[in-house]
Amino acid sequence: MYLKKGKAALLMAGCVGLLALLFLAAPALRSQSLREIKLGNPLEGRKVFEKKGCGHCHSVWGARGTLGPNLAKVASGKTLMQLTGLFWSHSPKMLTVMQQRGIASPSFTPEEMSGLMAYLQYLNYFDEPGSAVEGEKTFSQKGCNKCHSLGKTGGTVGPPLNKYASVMSPVTIAQAMWNHGLKMSSLMESHNVARPNIRNREMANLLAYIRSAAADMKPDRMYMAPGEPAKGKALFSAKGCIRCHSIRGSGGKVAPDLAKGPADQSVTEIASAMWNHGPQMWEKMRSMGIAVAQFSGNEMADLIAYLYSSRRADSPGDIAKGKTLFTTKGCVQCHGAAGTIGPDLSRSAALVSPMHLGAAMWNHASTMEKIVAEQGIAWPKFGGDEMRDLVQYVLSLRKSPAQGAQ
Repeated sequence: MYLKKGKAALLMAGCVGLLALLFLAAPALRSQSLREIKLGNPLEGRKVFEKKGCGHCHSVWGARGTLGPNLAKVASGKTLMQLTGLFWSHSPKMLTVMQQRGIASPSFTPEEMSGLMAYLQYLNYFDEPGSAVEGEKTFSQKGCNKCHSLGKTGGTVGPPLNKYASVMSPVTIAQAMWNHGLKMSSLMESHNVARPNIRNREMANLLAYIRSAAADMKPDRMYMAPGEPAKGKALFSAKGCIRCHSIRGSGGKVAPDLAKGPADQSVTEIASAMWNHGPQMWEKMRSMGIAVAQFSGNEMADLIAYLYSSRRADSPGDIAKGKTLFTTKGCVQCHGAAGTIGPDLSRSAALVSPMHLGAAMWNHASTMEKIVAEQGIAWPKFGGDEMRDLVQYVLSLRKSPAQGAQ
């Protein structure tokens, strides 16, 4: 697949074949941990975004509607439950605007909600396109031109970069720089070239320069490889990453827990971080007798997809806090043993998974809004991890078929 210039074109045009970034099945009944929430296919979620008319009001990196906020910015750095809480909190306003404009409120199946949430979480996987002008400066300032040629100028120690431009992407450059990093560092030392650190927008700018300067590269497209988190998780163990690094406490304690990195860290930024910390990692691996793993095919894409998705996962909810919220937010006035208006949630079919619950909450939001107004109850709003804790508590209420029959 290819990416046209600009994020709007990337996200709103056909990105067929990209990342099943968070493409996994729904969780089992009575999930014990929101950490295990598994989202749908973001490509299907993009179709839901279009089909349900979300673009009438909302934009994605400046494309489509202007009434609502840019959802790429809204989703930046947020977990699934934080996004769910945000949408719920603003649903009365959204419903009012739709009503005023004669737009029918869409309903969602759990599968559609799952895909839509996956799409929104995926939006910040890529950076904004870099600047070729700035990239040319970086290419020289960082000493890349002392070893590599681009066009008709540059060094001959390393391979010319022209021939790689058509497959150059944040993922492929991350894989190449990791696989050859140890050798590159040794050559730099022997040629008295200071090993550069790559920061902020520098990697994106370098990529833009390499693509723009290459004679065999079509100027409006860049080919990307898909990444699958499930495969990346397996690689995290198979390649030995887990011997030093952990993911949410599971794994080695020698190096940082990689799930604790910035939630909105893009592919390009992850690639830069791997390059910058390469020497430290290689030295530690040498001292521990660990061979430096090599990546081929789509393996780096899969690994980075896994790291990205792990940082967007919710930590387990606090059932005790959720129970308190169920009362303080007014849920108990309509639902449960003390409620007489809404269904008893311990018997609700919506408690199959968080995505079933999320779809049910949205689909019934307009009805609930009317009832809340009639009862003089303030519309509950959720910030931070409140929705996570509430959902964890509500999921814990579900009775088994045997219990329900008693």
